[in-house]
Amino acid sequence: MLHRHAPGSRLRAPRITTSGSASRWLGPLLLGAALLGVFAVLHTATPARAAGPHVDVAQFTAEVDPASLHFVQGVVARAEQDGASALVLQIDTPGGDIGSMQSIVQAELGSTVPILTYVSPSGGSADSAGTFVALAAPIAAMAPDTRIGAASPIDAAGNDLQPTLKAKLENALVALIRRIQNTFGRNADLAADAVTKASSYDDQTAVSSDLVNLDATSVADLLAQVDGRTVTLANGHTVTLAVANLPIENLDPTVVDQVDTLLFDPNFLFLLFIVAAVCIYLELSHPGAIVPGTIGGIALLLFLYGAGSLAPNWAGLALMLLAIILLAVDVRAPTHGILTLGALISLVVGTLLFFNTGPSGQAINPWIVIGTAAGVGAIAVVVLRFAIGAQRGKVDTGTDRLIGQMATVVEPLAPAGRVRILGELWSASIADPSTGPRDARAATSLTDRVEAGAQVRVVGVEGLRLLVRPVS
Repeated sequence: MLHRHAPGSRLRAPRITTSGSASRWLGPLLLGAALLGVFAVLHTATPARAAGPHVDVAQFTAEVDPASLHFVQGVVARAEQDGASALVLQIDTPGGDIGSMQSIVQAELGSTVPILTYVSPSGGSADSAGTFVALAAPIAAMAPDTRIGAASPIDAAGNDLQPTLKAKLENALVALIRRIQNTFGRNADLAADAVTKASSYDDQTAVSSDLVNLDATSVADLLAQVDGRTVTLANGHTVTLAVANLPIENLDPTVVDQVDTLLFDPNFLFLLFIVAAVCIYLELSHPGAIVPGTIGGIALLLFLYGAGSLAPNWAGLALMLLAIILLAVDVRAPTHGILTLGALISLVVGTLLFFNTGPSGQAINPWIVIGTAAGVGAIAVVVLRFAIGAQRGKVDTGTDRLIGQMATVVEPLAPAGRVRILGELWSASIADPSTGPRDARAATSLTDRVEAGAQVRVVGVEGLRLLVRPVS
């Protein structure tokens, strides 16, 4: 399936008010930046040059997306730098997004090493965007029982596009695929039908109609058939292939390629944002915890790196951040869950908007969004239950915590004296019997002295003096 990226815009995190908080955040952010720096170095590391003539072989078995784009760009660069006589790109893909496909085609056309694309194994295919990847090479081959084509543009959900947009995209894609086929002297009309009519071709039809160059049963068979053939690269240079019986170097995905695959997956990115948001909230709620701030800072930077490569709709990020703010405010404000409900709505809508990349790009799984929102809601309900209970409960701090407590008279109250309460000595006096509950007034109306050892109850506090009444 072919999709198209739509532009968008981006974010900011909660305000930090103290220099101490700033210093706590500086460490995690610097650590995250250092990790991204190491990541960039790994991306640009120069491979060692092979000892002699050889053929590089790379497996293209993923969707056409930003991760596979980085992989293809990497293997092309490695083939150019390690002295390969040719690069074989084995393709078995269902397609993907237009933006990544166009960049992959540019990498193939710009290669100074001859590229041989090979749709394999038997039963495999180069569908949709994969059609362009397979054809963007001087030699395009197919294994028996494989297919190529069905390259009509659709949206990320697999639905037809709005007619005007579809016509514009089809015209652009037809122009691209015709240029590719004309550059390498193959059938351009059949390739155009794959875009305008969603035509799909098996290997025999593709070879007999000159859509691709040849049919091969294996990589070795492919190399044997093209050995001695002179090909013209997209830059106009001609190269005579001498590839038969050469050693084969397999260019496997690196650790960086595997990390890219995760970071460019919208579903993983969404979960990474949730981790970053929760950790940042915990750090702001408990300054000095360090660990949540470190994890949150790194997760946030990785989220921004991955999301930037997807070209998402950044306007949705404002709603995603608003959800975190509303959750934090609801714990402290007497709103009793109203803001939490708004936060969950904001999170779901914001996420769907953020990852709405239009008729290109990967779509996020809505069930992951809804399930995660439900999980966040369940956690918020538990937190709110304790928060509301604390707001409604009796204040248990300062001198107010003494009201209602029992005390023992140490120095007779006549009406003032001293009492012991919670292990401390306090000045105390008998409370005015005209105040307080009716039964308390009756019990103390004639009392003007309480002897040492008697039990009294605290009914009030005046400065550093307790107001007490005898216990009946």
